[in-house]
Amino acid sequence: PPTDFCGGWLCFWCALIGIGFVTMIINDMASLLGCVLCIPDEITAITFVALGTSLPDTFASMASAKSELHADSSVGNVTGS
Repeated sequence: PPTDFCGGWLCFWCALIGIGFVTMIINDMASLLGCVLCIPDEITAITFVALGTSLPDTFASMASAKSELHADSSVGNVTGS
């Protein structure tokens, strides 16, 4: 919803519910993948979920490094994350 509704609170709560739903789906899919591969949940959480959260930062750093001559923004992205 637009941020004009209810002073932005409707947008905030919808985004929060959406993030919770996506997190629930990722948790279930990682658990199922670990079950299929006979990997304990702790190892699955450490590897697959951490990899899934780090890959977008990696691609963002790579894209910013390729787009600039001196790659200053990619260093900023690495230190920021």
